[in-house]
Formats: sequence, C-alpha cells, structure tokens
Amino acid sequence: MTRVLSGDRATQWGRALFACALYAFGLGAVLFGLVHKKRPAIPPVHALERARERGLIGDLIPRLDPQDAFANAAVLSALLDEVPHPRLSTGSDCQARARLLVVMLDGRLSRVRFSGRQVCQLRRLKEVSTGQEGLAKNEVAEVAAFLLGKRLGDDVDVTRVVVPPFRFSGDTLDFIAADLGPLSPGEQLIGTYHTHPGSELEQGVLSETDLAYMVSGRAEIGGQGASLNDPGPQTDWLIDIVDPKWGDWNAFAHDRRKLKALHARCMASSPCPLNELRLGGSDNNLFVRFYEELPDEE
Repeated sequence: MTRVLSGDRATQWGRALFACALYAFGLGAVLFGLVHKKRPAIPPVHALERARERGLIGDLIPRLDPQDAFANAAVLSALLDEVPHPRLSTGSDCQARARLLVVMLDGRLSRVRFSGRQVCQLRRLKEVSTGQEGLAKNEVAEVAAFLLGKRLGDDVDVTRVVVPPFRFSGDTLDFIAADLGPLSPGEQLIGTYHTHPGSELEQGVLSETDLAYMVSGRAEIGGQGASLNDPGPQTDWLIDIVDPKWGDWNAFAHDRRKLKALHARCMASSPCPLNELRLGGSDNNLFVRFYEELPDEE
C-alpha cells in the first residue's frame, strides 16, 4: 500500500529537504574555499639580497655560492661600485697606480690603460677569489670579469669592469647566459680578467678551458647576442689577463689567429703546449708586460 502525505506534512518535508540542501551547498563551498585557498604570494628574493644573506667571510669578502650565478655577480658588482679612487680617498686601503699595456695586433698598436681605481677593483676581486672558505694552499674560487673600454686612435681607456653571472667549481668557471647591459657611446668589450690557482707550473698560464672560451666565447650585450671574436661595433678584444694566486697579472694579447691555431693543436694532441703563450722565442708567444704610471703621469 502506498502511503500518501498530507499537504501540510509534504510542505514541511520539502522545506526540510531544501534546508538540508542549502546547508550541504554552503558546507561544500566552505570546503572548496579551504582546499583551493589562494596562498599569499611570496615576493621573490633579489639576487643581491640572497648574496648578502650569506654574510661575510672577512672584511669586504662576501661568501660566494658556487651554484648561485646571479647572486655572485650581483654582490661582486656592488662591491666594485664601492671601491674608491686611490688618489681621491685618503682612507682607501688600495693605493694602486694606473697601469698600461701595449698590444700589437694585426699591425695595429693599442695602448690599453687601467686607472688606479680599476686596478684596485681587480685586486678586490682577487681578494674575494682567494679568501673563500675551504681552499687549499694553491687553490682559488675562480672569479672573472669582462673589461669594457673606449678607443681614441691608438689609446684605449678601460671604462668599466663588469662581472658576469658565473658558477665555479674549484679552478673552473661556468658563465651563465645573461645580458651584460647596454654600452655607452663608443664603448666596446676589449678584454677579460680572471683569477687562477697558484701551482708553480700552471700559475698565470691560460688553461685549455680558457683557450676554448677565447676561441668561441659569446655574450649578450645590450640585448644582442654576439661572438666575442667577431670584430664589430661592440667588440675589440685586445687582452686577456690571468691573475694567479701568488703573483701579479699575466696579460696576453688576444691574437685570434694564433689562439685558434693553438686550440686546434690542443684538440688534436696531448699535452697541450699552453706554456708557449709566454715562452720567449715561440711563435705563439702572446705575453704582454704591464707598466705602472708614475705619479706625475697620472
């Protein structure tokens, strides 16, 4: 037998069902909101902030991260900006004199001049490189920089020292593709600088990794990617400076033809005759001496 509800009871039953449905809908909405609640956005940490959070090892020696390329570049760039000119600051701990390197490439003379401040900037990079923790006697945490400059006839004035994003592992470097920024009118990339380990046989000599980069290196400058070995309005690669842990600059003229030929020899046979780059009488000798300017010349 089928049971039939009266009108009043049916109405009450319908209202109860509607209330239950409404409650269930509200509960579902609350649960959905909890599950899919939008978490507050975590602001990104700037590369310089990441580097500074790691603290200092000593006075003016930031602790680098072998894997954080952009933080390394940011903190070293900030460090270089703080280097005063040695002749304009009585409290400066670096009183370096201006330096001059004379390079002859493809029959063209270039007198490359570093101001005293730029010499101090490179010394500061070396202090950071040799001052990292856990290094053995002859080891460094390799640090590198690009050298920018402007030419006026035979004279080339270094205008800026630019640290690119890099990772390091012992005595090797790994550049990260990044834009070095726009160049000022007339400014060009004129060379490279990097620190080196201090073993007696190898200090100050280019490595095979260095040689490979000097033959095929690329960089982004002002939003445009370019081979650094292609002469053009942005590049006039003249010198490569190796700064060993023990000693001072070993500078080499950037002779594209000789470097390419030596790289081919190294790829074809072992050992690679890299020491020929500074061996007197060798056809591959590209060693360049630097000269310090006297105070009256500055």
